[in-house]
Amino acid sequence: MSYYRIKAYALKACVAVLEWLGRLFVFNLSSPEVGREILDIRYGHINPRKQSLDVFVPAQSPPYPILVFIHGSGFHFLDKKSFRRVAKCFADRGYLVVSINYRLAPACGFPGQITDVAKAIHWAFDHASEYGGDNSRVFLAGDSAGAHYSSLYAAAVHEPGLPGELAIERSIPAACIRGLLLFYGSYDFETVAETAFPFARLLCRGFLGEDGEECRRRIEVASPARHVGKGFPPVYIFTGERDPMHTESLLFDKVLTRAGIPHKMLSFAREEYRDGQHGFLSVPFSRCSRIAMRESMEFLDELN
Repeated sequence: MSYYRIKAYALKACVAVLEWLGRLFVFNLSSPEVGREILDIRYGHINPRKQSLDVFVPAQSPPYPILVFIHGSGFHFLDKKSFRRVAKCFADRGYLVVSINYRLAPACGFPGQITDVAKAIHWAFDHASEYGGDNSRVFLAGDSAGAHYSSLYAAAVHEPGLPGELAIERSIPAACIRGLLLFYGSYDFETVAETAFPFARLLCRGFLGEDGEECRRRIEVASPARHVGKGFPPVYIFTGERDPMHTESLLFDKVLTRAGIPHKMLSFAREEYRDGQHGFLSVPFSRCSRIAMRESMEFLDELN
């Protein structure tokens, strides 16, 4: 076993304990009631637990716009169970929420994780009507790595050839993707590796692979910032200045501006928001989380 894998599995064990505690005492506190929840639906056949998704149906009358939520992971960690409160908040607003899991590194990296995300998005598109969803109104949302997947998928449906490079078997129609919510994401692997985010190089290596030449090729293919072009959907970026990944959001804001893509960015100032750290969305009592959720829903409603 390589040194990377030893270190990665040790990190996964530590994070799993912290996530379990967070799920028990923090992440899903004060979750709103929804009309219905259907948990652990399988969309793949390789890993039943990780290739699964949850559906949260609003209590309001259908049809509902669809929000696919992709949880953060550093490409190695976490589970959709830790984001049920976030999913239910959007469902409470009237959105049919599909919250997805996907396989994780080191067992699965590029392009397998992207393949999983694409399959889950297509599942949502194909099956939304069974739950009252309107698949002509699809929004993608994610935090951290989930923001990366959301933006990369949105780029892929507009760039010929990119789905093949990403092993995306089927894409939903580009016109159906109405907007993106991106919370403190990673957008260019060359710059991600240079941030002060803990274990950034190791996490990127686990996703992109250990072969130097192949890794360099994958950096180009898998970096959303390098594929934004005409037709990319409207975006709302959320970031905090205390987050070591803050520079990634600034980079993507510039990319969207240059490309003329309608977008907003909310950056929580270091001096005013001490809770503006990476992962604030998962903390219900965080001021940043409350503001970001309110702004997110207003943004979605404007595009709906």
